[in-house]
Amino acid sequence: MVMAYISVEVDLDEFEDRDLADELSSRGWFVGETKDWSPPTEELTYEEINLILERFQMALPGTTGHEIYEKLRKR
Repeated sequence: MVMAYISVEVDLDEFEDRDLADELSSRGWFVGETKDWSPPTEELTYEEINLILERFQMALPGTTGHEIYEKLRKR
């Protein structure tokens, strides 16, 4: 399968910051005021932890899946 590739040069100075932010937001991207933004941390619910444990309980030792399982199992 051959993938098409298109290269387009855009001068970002042609656009207002708000227009660019609105376009990115409409495409599902987060646009913030600061460069050091990080997503808010939320605790996993009991149901979420159990679902993850079910999915990773058969993971082989030494794999990332097993490490995730062990970390959550010990909570």
